[in-house]
Amino acid sequence: MNTKKVSDNDELEIERTSEPELKRPAPDKDDISAEESFSSSDEIPIESPAVPEEASPEQLKEMLIQAEDKYLRLAAEFENYKKRNTRQFEEYVQNAEAELFKQILEVFDNLKRAIEQPENQKNFESFKSGMKLIYEQMKRFLDKYKIEPIKAIGQKFNPDIHEAVMQIESEEHPEGTVASELGGGFKRGEKVIRHAKVGVSKGKGKKH
Repeated sequence: MNTKKVSDNDELEIERTSEPELKRPAPDKDDISAEESFSSSDEIPIESPAVPEEASPEQLKEMLIQAEDKYLRLAAEFENYKKRNTRQFEEYVQNAEAELFKQILEVFDNLKRAIEQPENQKNFESFKSGMKLIYEQMKRFLDKYKIEPIKAIGQKFNPDIHEAVMQIESEEHPEGTVASELGGGFKRGEKVIRHAKVGVSKGKGKKH
C-alpha cells in the first residue's frame, strides 16, 4: 500500500490520479450530500460510502484506502486554503502600511528642510512659515484617515478618552472636569488611538 505523506512545506501538494469508481447501489435519503471543497478550482466531495451487504474483506480494504485518500486530499486542500488566506492578508497589511508610511515620510522630508533652512538663511519668519505648512500638511493627513482630536478642556473627565496625570485647583472649571491639556488625544471613529493627557480640576482652592 502506497502511503501519501502530507508535507509541512509552504504548499502541500498531492498528486491527483484517477481512481476507479466503486459499484454501489443508488443513494437513498440517508446518504450525505457532497460538501463544498475549500479549493476554488477543484471539488472533493465527501460522501458516506455505501457498504455492500456482502462485501468481501478485500472490497472493504479497498474502500477504506479510497476513503483515506479522499480525506488526505481534503486535509491538504484545507491547509493550502489557510496558507493562501494568510499570505493574502499579510500582503494586504504590508501594502496598507507602505502607503501610510509613504505619506508620513513626505511630512518628514518637509520637516527636515524646514529645520535646515535657518542655518542658511537665518530667517525666523521663513522658518515659522515652513513649520506652519508642515502642520497643515499633517492635519490634512489626519483628516484623510478620519483621525479626530479628542475634546478635553472643559469636558467632564472620562477615563475612556482621558488620562489624568495631575489634579489642579481651578477657579474656572468645576471639580471633575478637565482644566488643562498636557498632550492631545486622538480617535478614529469610536476607537481611541491615544488618550488625552489632562489635568483634572479639584475645584476652587481654599481661601486662607
